[in-house]
Amino acid sequence: MACTRERFPFIKAEGLRRVAVVCHRNADVDAYLSAYALAALMKQLSPGAEVDIVAPGKMTLPTRRLARTFPHGVVDESGGGGAYELFVAVDVGHVELLGAWLGKMKGSGAFKVLVDHHPIQRTTFYDRMVVDVKATSAAEVVYAIYASLRVPMKRRVAQALLAAILFDSQHLAIAGESALRAVVGLIEDGASLEKARRMLRGEPDYGEVVARLKGAQRLEIIRIGPWVMARSRVGSFHAPVARGLLNLGADIAIATGSAEGETRCSLRSSARFFEATKIHIGTKVAEVEGKDGGGYGGGHPTAASLTSNLTAEEVEERCTAELSRLVKAPAVRVK
Repeated sequence: MACTRERFPFIKAEGLRRVAVVCHRNADVDAYLSAYALAALMKQLSPGAEVDIVAPGKMTLPTRRLARTFPHGVVDESGGGGAYELFVAVDVGHVELLGAWLGKMKGSGAFKVLVDHHPIQRTTFYDRMVVDVKATSAAEVVYAIYASLRVPMKRRVAQALLAAILFDSQHLAIAGESALRAVVGLIEDGASLEKARRMLRGEPDYGEVVARLKGAQRLEIIRIGPWVMARSRVGSFHAPVARGLLNLGADIAIATGSAEGETRCSLRSSARFFEATKIHIGTKVAEVEGKDGGGYGGGHPTAASLTSNLTAEEVEERCTAELSRLVKAPAVRVK
């Protein structure tokens, strides 16, 4: 399908029959709520189209909870992909995170658009990309698309995007200027900051609580120059565990474990660490070690993840060694 327009969605929206907005595997809050807002936008641009949100694999627990507040038809890993005329991938970061939908999208003749805030891969199969690597969330990019098209935003959509921005910016702790401008604009569109905060707090999940506590119980402390790393091994909830270790005071946190036949690792660093070292753990650590381990990885300057065919012990040792090399200081275990 030829590109006929210079603005999103880059093809003629009138007459589209089926559109898929595709999240990454294990979709997080930013991915799903950004997809929710893009799906609403496509319905405004093409009222007659059937718009699906595709969530390959499972969505995270906080995402599933928010999906009940912002419901939309969701197609999972088993859904077909041949009938769509337009694919909009959002917050994907790495094409491997599309799961089984990577093959479905590659094999489709549909027009393909990427909306993201992760660094662009060297090779890609998208026809057009809307990417802002300075944004702290995909939701900021979606907000900018609405603004560029001058499409009025419904209050529920504004509320969804505000919650997504708060989620990915650590409640604005690492928000940049574009995020703050988007927050002001979304509030002017009817979103509530306090409501977004309440949505993200939610009720604690038993499994996540236990994983966080086990992560703290099993943590290993390593000093790299002036920085303190906390690393731990758990079977699930790697991202919440890594965030929890950071909240305990670590400058760098690594949570690793095996799941579904692969090793998964979540990495986090403090804003102070990034500001002082300029080490982007998504591109400098997760992407490198994921690829070297036969998997893939990537993420943000202070939050990243990877999968690997190596063991959990090998992955955490390699990540530690790479951070030691980047900081230019030895990694010393603290007893």
